[in-house]
Amino acid sequence: MTNTTGCPYTAPVEDLPRERCPFDPDPRFEQLRDERPVTRVSTPSGLDVWLVSRYEDARAVLADGDSFSNGDSSSSHLIGDPAGLGGPAQSGVLLRLDGEAHSSLRLRLAREFTPKAIARLEPFVQRLVDEHLQRLRATQGPVDLYRAFALPIPSLVISEMLGVPEAERESFSGITARLIDFSVPAEERDAAAGELFAFLGRLVQSKFDAPGDDLLGRLITDPRNHPVDFEELVGLSILLLTAGHDTTANMITLGTLRLLQEPELAARVRDEDAVLGTGIDELVRYLTIVHLGVLRRAVRNVEVGGELVHAGEYVAVALESANRDPRSIEDPDRLDLDRRSAHVGFGYGVHQCLGQHLARLELRLTLPALLRGLPGLRTVQSLENIPYKNEMVVYGVKELLVTWDRDGAATATTTGTTVGAQDSTPSDLDLEAERQVVEGTR
Repeated sequence: MTNTTGCPYTAPVEDLPRERCPFDPDPRFEQLRDERPVTRVSTPSGLDVWLVSRYEDARAVLADGDSFSNGDSSSSHLIGDPAGLGGPAQSGVLLRLDGEAHSSLRLRLAREFTPKAIARLEPFVQRLVDEHLQRLRATQGPVDLYRAFALPIPSLVISEMLGVPEAERESFSGITARLIDFSVPAEERDAAAGELFAFLGRLVQSKFDAPGDDLLGRLITDPRNHPVDFEELVGLSILLLTAGHDTTANMITLGTLRLLQEPELAARVRDEDAVLGTGIDELVRYLTIVHLGVLRRAVRNVEVGGELVHAGEYVAVALESANRDPRSIEDPDRLDLDRRSAHVGFGYGVHQCLGQHLARLELRLTLPALLRGLPGLRTVQSLENIPYKNEMVVYGVKELLVTWDRDGAATATTTGTTVGAQDSTPSDLDLEAERQVVEGTR
């Protein structure tokens, strides 16, 4: 394999690999996949886990809902405070539910995230993209693409889905931006979390009082099984926001930055409609921004990659390593926009990302629009001086200062190019396939 950024390879150590430079996984994963594909490591939080680094082993763990619980799934346990491990899941937080509690709620939600349902959002998302590009073009001097463009758009999309009143959406977006901004003091983020919880509590109560034609309203009035209560809808709203906001924002920003490193790839995203059908998923695979691993707890003794994992022990599935495993993906360190691969960038098995079609839509509309609408788009800082989120749960850039040719001349540069595309139709899960997913038969 060829490492694309020239990072030095070092011998595996007993801690959790977590450095990137800046698009490739920690180089120690390559040796781990070869020599110790399932191995014990210590995490920054002090939690000892089995680290799974190969693609096939990763899929086996993620697909085995009978042997592994998702109750402690948050990657934050790997780098933060593990004190919450083993505690009860907050009502409505789908990622931490197992068995029937998970499948019944997921199947209700699946109707809101089918390709057909997500396609209805396209005009709204396109309008948001156009409006934010207009704002960018009206600015003077470099702008932070992450905060000015990538963060607000996914937040406003979630606002639309949840039925947040239009007059309150900017406030809602501002609260969520503060919540995930690790450049501000922890007290401010804690305050934002309290504001968000209160905001969503008021929103959910308003939906019970007068259900509208939005996701929350439909869940309340849907006569099918699994009636929802107040706490469940608040938890679900928080999950949709946190799972679908910062992840997509980081993919927009980091994906743009990666494309700017190869003008010919950026040009294809701009000019070739068809390339987005495979290119978006290839970017998700290649970047794999959930970079610390997803956590599972064994509920019975089970063998993984030749190692016996005992009941009660934790497994961290390194998605970024699995997505670069040459045993399953040819030339995995190359960004190939024509590649079709069964990557695990959206997870796998019963808990694979429910919002993957929404993420694809947002990336499909934002990436070409940026490269097309901001001629000569380029970064202000050199690649090595851009601040990255190595220490955070979701990988990306903390700030991406960009500029472009404001006279409108479409010129290619060494760090950027101009780009646009319209429609693509990736292979999507329909409701029957979704049912197979949650039942573990697909």
